[in-house]
Amino acid sequence: MPDTALPTCSTSPDAACAAELPDSPQCGLNYHFGMLLGVEDLRAEQGFHVGRLRRHQRLLHGAGVVVGYPVTFDATSFDLKVGPGYAIDALGRDLALDAAQCVNLAKWWEKHQGDEAFDDVANPEDASLDLDLVACYATCLSRPVPAIAEPCNADSGDIAYARLCETVRLALVRASDVPPAPQPLHLVRVWLGLEAPATGSGGALLSDDAWLKAQIDALLALPATDQPAARATLAREVWARAVAATPPAAPDLDADALCLPLARLSGVHFGKDAGGWQVTPGALTLGVRPLLLASTTLQGLLLGGVSGLDAAGLDLSTLFPGS
Repeated sequence: MPDTALPTCSTSPDAACAAELPDSPQCGLNYHFGMLLGVEDLRAEQGFHVGRLRRHQRLLHGAGVVVGYPVTFDATSFDLKVGPGYAIDALGRDLALDAAQCVNLAKWWEKHQGDEAFDDVANPEDASLDLDLVACYATCLSRPVPAIAEPCNADSGDIAYARLCETVRLALVRASDVPPAPQPLHLVRVWLGLEAPATGSGGALLSDDAWLKAQIDALLALPATDQPAARATLAREVWARAVAATPPAAPDLDADALCLPLARLSGVHFGKDAGGWQVTPGALTLGVRPLLLASTTLQGLLLGGVSGLDAAGLDLSTLFPGS
């Protein structure tokens, strides 16, 4: 799937892949009169602001699709179309697609049927697959300008790129049953009934979950009149412990794991007859994509009481078997 429309990019794949914005939020420049600025200084200044924004987005908002990225399939032309959208990946990087992109599934399969990911397909001309459409962070070099070669570097050219543009690479990959990465605030998610308690290899509850079970057992043993106040106190402690257990460091994930799923095409059938390739898409669902709702949307849900996360109404006795 082609990259989104951006200013003219470097035609050298190596150069484009090597381009990367600095991300160093800890230190900015300490300007002083007469200061001599070099490339590293300017990158430090850039990296300070880029890194702070990414850290803010990653820790305060998380990863997911914020708006847009509609996905449609034309059963006549076999074109899969992705509309503009904005998302944030697990490192806090922007995934902004400004223009719609299309890929013809018949041509895509003709090109990729021999890929290693499809080695198990017995007959590529009669194949049914589950595919995920993913959005991945990418960069693009733009605006070539004359440049002075670095000292003692005979291999340096006299052309450099004056712009580094962030973009999105869309791809179709084999759908995977690998469970998603653990969500932050595990104790809160258990408290709200959104996630099962975590156990170790022997089936015993992990330490934080065991603590929560003991606290809930003690709360439920109190007289009914004492439970509301104890419940409010425990809720605050649960939230505080969940936040304390969340590491501030960026996750150590490979490039593929940083791609966000946008849609799943289940049961896509590729067939070839006398008329050429035929594609039947099966089911197209968007429910695989992680979401980041805007603050105004969340505020409306919470104030309207329709969030479905009313902690006061949860039956704590059902969170842990035997409570």
